[in-house]
Amino acid sequence: MEARYKTSIFIILSAYFFVSSIVLIKSSAVALGRSLAEALFFLVRDTTSGVFVGWLSTALLHSSGAFDSIIVAFVSAGVIPLRLAVAAILGAEVGTTVTPLTISILGYIRRRSQLSASFNVSMTHFLYNLLTLILFYFLELSLGVFTRIAEAGKGIFVKASWLSLIPDLLELVTPWVDLLMGLIPGWLGIIFGCFILLASLWAFEHYMTATFNMPRSWNLIRATFMKPLRAFIAGFIFTILVPSTTVMVSLLVPLAASGVIGPEHYILPYILGANIGTVFDVMMAALATGDPAALSVWLVHLSNNLVGALIFLPLMKPFSGLVRRVSNEISSSPWRSLLFIGTYHLIPILIISCYILRR
Repeated sequence: MEARYKTSIFIILSAYFFVSSIVLIKSSAVALGRSLAEALFFLVRDTTSGVFVGWLSTALLHSSGAFDSIIVAFVSAGVIPLRLAVAAILGAEVGTTVTPLTISILGYIRRRSQLSASFNVSMTHFLYNLLTLILFYFLELSLGVFTRIAEAGKGIFVKASWLSLIPDLLELVTPWVDLLMGLIPGWLGIIFGCFILLASLWAFEHYMTATFNMPRSWNLIRATFMKPLRAFIAGFIFTILVPSTTVMVSLLVPLAASGVIGPEHYILPYILGANIGTVFDVMMAALATGDPAALSVWLVHLSNNLVGALIFLPLMKPFSGLVRRVSNEISSSPWRSLLFIGTYHLIPILIISCYILRR
């Protein structure tokens, strides 16, 4: 069998097990009921704790899509209220920047010029998500803007009667989930479901990335950074095909380090497009539940990235200047780079620990 056919089969299987994992997590969450809710609320009690749990969890998973998909399943099962799910989604946007930052530091820490160049990509990703989090956090904390968007979306989606048919169809193609639920406890079902979800996402990203990781594809990617609109559209399309902002931004790090992509190229529009493109795997997870509340969580993810793009696209030049200054400052010393990545993880850990100690 030709390699391209094998790749296509693996992509289809990965998508199948991704959807199956959502069904398994939801079924397990329903089975666990109150005990799971109490365990989750131990960490997520308000907007602030929700944001930092989302930040840390996504940094550990190295995938906002995986974390958001788990949140979608929990919301559908009635375990997490919409308000706290919204906060976790906002925090997850910062958590997803950890992989490009880590690649920049571990890959180029001994080569100062390459470290600075690679940081130009990863720091663009980080600072954009951090600044939008700060802005959206206060909007959510004071006005509940994104919770209102979610509730409005739920009101619209609840009128779509066809949504309730999707879980019934999925039960026909995932009969093994019910059989498994009869053999294992709910908590083990959630762990197993999360494992399948992460493995299927990894496989999907791996095989789609292999499709794009060819000289002709790289030439196409290089050409995208000459015009902002072209970069935005390319980031959007590539991340629909390879559903991971982490992967698509991380692929740019070695290009920047080697000098193929420089500070003069339009990296920010590419990242903005990629952030919007990555919401489609969360949409797939939400549709798998057939629950209007779960779809409203996806709507928050989408609106978060759309509003961020509208704010920052006109600010490309001053933002790029800020990124260069911060990148040069942090990459000027290996110890500064290590201190930065350590602080990145320490901030959410300290805040979550304070919530645990106050309980």
